[in-house]
Amino acid sequence: MEFTITGIIREKESKRPVPGLLVRAFDKDMFYSDLLGDAITASDGTFSLGYEGKDFQELFEKRPDIYLDIFGSATAKDPGRVGDKTIYTTRKHIRFNAGRREFFLIEIPRDELGEDAPGTMIVPTPEPGKWKELIDDYIKTHPVDFHYNPDKGFMAPRLECTSNFGPEIRDINIGDSATVTVRVTNRGNGISFASYVEIYEGPGGYTHPRKDYKLCDCRIITINPGQTVDVKLNWNRMLAHGRIVGVCFDPFLDPRGFDLFEQYNDHITSVHY
Repeated sequence: MEFTITGIIREKESKRPVPGLLVRAFDKDMFYSDLLGDAITASDGTFSLGYEGKDFQELFEKRPDIYLDIFGSATAKDPGRVGDKTIYTTRKHIRFNAGRREFFLIEIPRDELGEDAPGTMIVPTPEPGKWKELIDDYIKTHPVDFHYNPDKGFMAPRLECTSNFGPEIRDINIGDSATVTVRVTNRGNGISFASYVEIYEGPGGYTHPRKDYKLCDCRIITINPGQTVDVKLNWNRMLAHGRIVGVCFDPFLDPRGFDLFEQYNDHITSVHY
């Protein structure tokens, strides 16, 4: 049986991705920890590593208890060098009885990143060239049905999401994973350049706070006014009975404005099982 660990690492203050970090995943046993694998974060801060369950059956029985150690880019370039130490760890928040697919969203404070903290971005003015023609052609072939409405006021996005989770998770057993779809629509007056689309698993009902739910996967998309995007996400079933919850929001222009995964909210879509 194959297991996969994916995630995103970003600076806590700016939410910008941090590339080049070494991520090591461990299974925490009673007396020692076993290395499951390692990966280096890509330019967008993402990482992915896989391992075979059959290689660890004697070590963690059926499911691993996972934590991550994260090292700086210097260690990633020269692993095992003298003086290496972690810049961040999730050891205090072990993910017990992990499923076949696990997703981690990790935010590291700038002072802990040290030299790996993202610098100031300088975007140079592009030189004249074919890019302008290509953009014009793209706009012509990808029209958006949108007309600015001054009655709506400030040009900001207004996101809402829907889903049809039932058929997608109907045959998923405990411990298995599925790909689910969150349909996001921008009904506002402006572009959302960084819409967060997230998928969770947690308890049933509509009175539990977000912290009671486990984040399974996350995507960041750009969505124009009037546009609808189907976002595919990985979801792990770990509960016999519970609730799958999809969330969409723009953290700057369309804040979700809620602490509970309530029943009626345009930013939330869910189903019980």
